[in-house]
Amino acid sequence: MTESGFRSAEDLPEGVSGHLANLILALADNKRLLGIRYSDWILGAPSVEAGIACSAMAQDEWGHARILYAMLRDFGHDPSALEHERSSDEYHSSELLDRDVASWEEFLALNFLWDTALSVQFEMLVESRYEPIHYKVRKLLEEERFHFDHGQGWTSRLLSAEGGRAALAEAFGAAWNACLRGFGPDDDPLSGTLAAHGIVRRDAAGARARWLERVGPVAAETGLARDAGSEWVSTREPVWEDHWLARRRAVEGGPDEDSLARVRGDRNRELLMD
Repeated sequence: MTESGFRSAEDLPEGVSGHLANLILALADNKRLLGIRYSDWILGAPSVEAGIACSAMAQDEWGHARILYAMLRDFGHDPSALEHERSSDEYHSSELLDRDVASWEEFLALNFLWDTALSVQFEMLVESRYEPIHYKVRKLLEEERFHFDHGQGWTSRLLSAEGGRAALAEAFGAAWNACLRGFGPDDDPLSGTLAAHGIVRRDAAGARARWLERVGPVAAETGLARDAGSEWVSTREPVWEDHWLARRRAVEGGPDEDSLARVRGDRNRELLMD
């Protein structure tokens, strides 16, 4: 990095700290709940190997979430309370993670599309001027490469199977808009402010373009992306009417009670082990 860094939240310029805390919380919440969705398929995956992969990916996501929640202590938050004690309407997680995943195709929409969207947001932090996160992101992204390979491999496999293309097109189509707007609108004040101060290295439009670059070649097989020559583009425009920018999700809803009970159950097990 050529610019001087920020060593703590106290060093951040006025107006930047709140935006960064919001981004970290959204990433942590999505990681925490994505781990639950991965764990749901440990026994239900279509092969033993896929079930083992689901277990490994769940452990990765819970570990990443724990790191992120802990970082929020510097912003005046209680990490344990954030992870285990909030109500559904306080979560900053995508509506894609609100409830159980009904099919393997829907699981792959999370694994290939949404997990990659989260990884792109971490890529924006690799050279962040906020040093506490800059030093943690590289290892996290190394673990995420396996998640992308797993999602891409299984998606390609199903695209060539009888009926697989139609099933994936339906599942991916249902998740596509949430993924597109997960980066925020092009004029998003959060990513715009963080990019202007070198906290992230792409604004919302740049991050979305990077995501399409990664998923577009495969998603094109479902009709959701196309090669525009110099870049991959979505064949659908994001719809923003019900998007709540402050929570980075759809306005209505939040994680269902079963999901929250599992998060709290994890906390009870931790307390018994201490």
